[in-house]
Amino acid sequence: TISRSNANQQQKSHVWEESTNVWENAVQEDEEGRIIVAGGDTTADIIRKRRKRLEQNDYAQRNRRVVRDMIRYVYVLIDCSRWMKKKDPVLPGGTQLEVTLQLLQEFVQEYYDQNPLSHLGFVILKNGEAEMLTKLSSSSKTHKLALQGLSMSDVGGEFSIQNGLEVAGRSLGHQPRHGS
Repeated sequence: TISRSNANQQQKSHVWEESTNVWENAVQEDEEGRIIVAGGDTTADIIRKRRKRLEQNDYAQRNRRVVRDMIRYVYVLIDCSRWMKKKDPVLPGGTQLEVTLQLLQEFVQEYYDQNPLSHLGFVILKNGEAEMLTKLSSSSKTHKLALQGLSMSDVGGEFSIQNGLEVAGRSLGHQPRHGS
């Protein structure tokens, strides 16, 4: 037992003599010169653990949920140019405008289901001008009625995205800063 205690004392070293580098302690070399990772982890396991650790530290990745209870102000620009009168062979049923309006009806319902506190507005773009169809409102009924009221007679001229963005931007400039 005396020889065993002397061997233990010789193997023990001072704290400052031990390596604090994790890689020096974790990575070792065998008799043939191959690298062995302490703990039996393969390189793939190390990469998986690192990715998992980074995902846990990344707040945005960890909380992948829709941010609710935030007030949003959104304008949708609707193309009412003469090109919307055409029937697209790829789109099912009706002209491009009819299909767009149908999809916007569904969008309004989904938008208010997911964002009950938010506001939505529509701007139509025709004849190179932008015209406010509905102002920002939290009423889905108002928007649905306005979209139903659009007809083929409201279509014509050219599309101007710049004018639409300017009209929407002027309206959004008056909204409180706590919204997005």
